[in-house]
Amino acid sequence: MPKVSHPVSFPVKVSILVFINVLVFVPALSQTVIGTPGLMNIPTAEVREGCTFDGGVSLMQNELQSESMNYNTWLYYVNFAPVSFFDITLRETLVKTQKSPSDPTMGFYQQDRSLSIRVRPIREKEGKWWPSVLVGANDFFSAHGDSYYAAVYGVVTKTLPLKRIGTFSVTAGYAKTIRMGVLYDGPFGGASFSPEFAPMVRVMGEYDTRGVNIGVGAHLFRHLNLTCFTREFKGISATVSYQYTIRFKR
Repeated sequence: MPKVSHPVSFPVKVSILVFINVLVFVPALSQTVIGTPGLMNIPTAEVREGCTFDGGVSLMQNELQSESMNYNTWLYYVNFAPVSFFDITLRETLVKTQKSPSDPTMGFYQQDRSLSIRVRPIREKEGKWWPSVLVGANDFFSAHGDSYYAAVYGVVTKTLPLKRIGTFSVTAGYAKTIRMGVLYDGPFGGASFSPEFAPMVRVMGEYDTRGVNIGVGAHLFRHLNLTCFTREFKGISATVSYQYTIRFKR
């Protein structure tokens, strides 16, 4: 009996093409586990387009924590770039504490609020022969003085397009802990690669001043950011966020 072919209808063809375009032809823009633009746990000198919001939730493995926080935790954040050379991030991290003085039950009963600001001091973006440069501060204005994230840093990022292969990006920086911060302290660096056939995907590796992380990130459907990585294969950290840019008609 002869096989009967069923031609794909025009609307289905259009839908498939649109789906592929949305998935494949959108560049990857990763977000760090604490909500600032970057690789996995280190910031990069990338700053998003002006009037861009990004809000998400992260799972942070205990290997990224201080010795006093030896447990996995969650945080949620909102990042906003009002202009293309400045962004600000507000985050809340769940902290495991005793329920009350009379009840020793341990749980996520408190949250730590923290703020990050980042500025690209040179207005011009990355050029052919020079990198993008950025300075940032985590919890510089913290009222408690014992913030886990408190640090100042400088970072440079250079993107290297490889014809018919993909895009390679290199980041290097230096961070200085302030007050009781432990997240960053010293030199850090990392690299990412996005293949030409799938520029929305990033394969990443980094040294974050305290350990080595490897993972993958993706920017899907023009708005969704996904990042998943591990610190030395001892646990998993992940971030899911939604990104939106307000575009004004001229």
